[in-house]
Amino acid sequence: MIAKLKSRGASALPAFVLLFFLTAGAAAQTPPKARVGVLLPALGRAQSQSLKGVNEELKRLGYIDRKNLVFETRNAKGDRSALRSAADDLVKRKVEVIFTTGTRATLAAASASADIPIVFVHPGDPAAAGLVKSLTEPPRKLTGIAGFGVDKTERRLVLLRELIPELGEVHIFFDSNNKFSRDNFAIALVAAKELGLSVVEHGVKSADELKTTLSSLQTAPGAALFHVPDDLVEGEAEFIFTTARRKKLPSMFNEESWAIQGATAAYGPSYLDMGRRSGAMIGRILKNPKQPLPAIERADKFEFIVNYRVANFMGMKITPAVLKKADKVIR
Repeated sequence: MIAKLKSRGASALPAFVLLFFLTAGAAAQTPPKARVGVLLPALGRAQSQSLKGVNEELKRLGYIDRKNLVFETRNAKGDRSALRSAADDLVKRKVEVIFTTGTRATLAAASASADIPIVFVHPGDPAAAGLVKSLTEPPRKLTGIAGFGVDKTERRLVLLRELIPELGEVHIFFDSNNKFSRDNFAIALVAAKELGLSVVEHGVKSADELKTTLSSLQTAPGAALFHVPDDLVEGEAEFIFTTARRKKLPSMFNEESWAIQGATAAYGPSYLDMGRRSGAMIGRILKNPKQPLPAIERADKFEFIVNYRVANFMGMKITPAVLKKADKVIR
C-alpha cells in the first residue's frame, strides 16, 4: 500500500511541474496592457464623441480595450472640485498617458503629475486658456488637438446671415467680469461690424442678471442671439433656449451639442475627428514613450448643424440651399 502511494506521488510530481511551467510560459507570453487615463469634467456630447474617436483610432492601431488596453476613466460629473482628486487617482493607477477634454480637466491632470504626458481635446486656443505658454515651443508635457473656435467667429456670423437673410442685429450675452469672455465679445464685435451687422451688447455679472435681461428683451425682426464662449452663459443654456423659442429669437452657438440641446444652429469643430487625431497621438506615445511629444495641432474639420425642429417651431423659412450646406439637420 505504501509502495503504491509513493508510486502515485512520484508520477504526479512531473505533471504538476509541467503544468506550472506551461502556465508560467503562457503568462510570460501575454503582452502587458497599456493603461490610458481619461479625465472628464462631465460626459456630454463633446466628451462622448471625443472618446469614441480616441477608441476608434487606438483600435485601428491595434490597441483593443480589455485585451491589450485598459482605460481608467474618471468623470467629475460637472463637479469641478472633484477633478483634482480624480487626477490624483489616475496617477496612483500608474497610467502611461492621460486624455482630457476642456481647460479645467487638463489643468487638473497637469497639476497632478510632472511626468505623465497629457493629450487634450480643447475647443479654443490652448495658450489663451493657460494650458501652454506658447504654441511655437515644443510641447514638454501637454499636447493635443485644439479647435481655436474664436477664429471661426466671422464664419459663424456669415452662416447665421445665410440662415436669416434679413439679419441685421445680433444680441451677445457674456460675463463682463471675465476677461476671456470680454475678449471673445470684442472679437465678435469686430467681425459683426465688418459684415455690416449691428451688435447689442449684454455684459452681465450673474445668472440672475442674464435671466432678467433676456426675459425682458424686446427685439425687432431680423434679430438673433449670437453666442461667444462663456461659462456663465453656457451654464444657463437650457433657460436661454427655452426663452429664445418663446420669443421666436433664433440663435447661433459654437458646438453641435448646443444645437442638439435647442440652439437654432451651431458651427464648430468635429469632436469625433479631434478624438481620432488625439488617439493617434496617444498611440504614438504608447509605442515610444521616450520620444518627444507631437506638436499641438489645429482642428481642421468643422460642422454646420441646423436644428430644423426649433427653426420650424419659430416659423423660420430656411432655404433648401442652406439645408443642403448643413452637415447635419436635426428634424
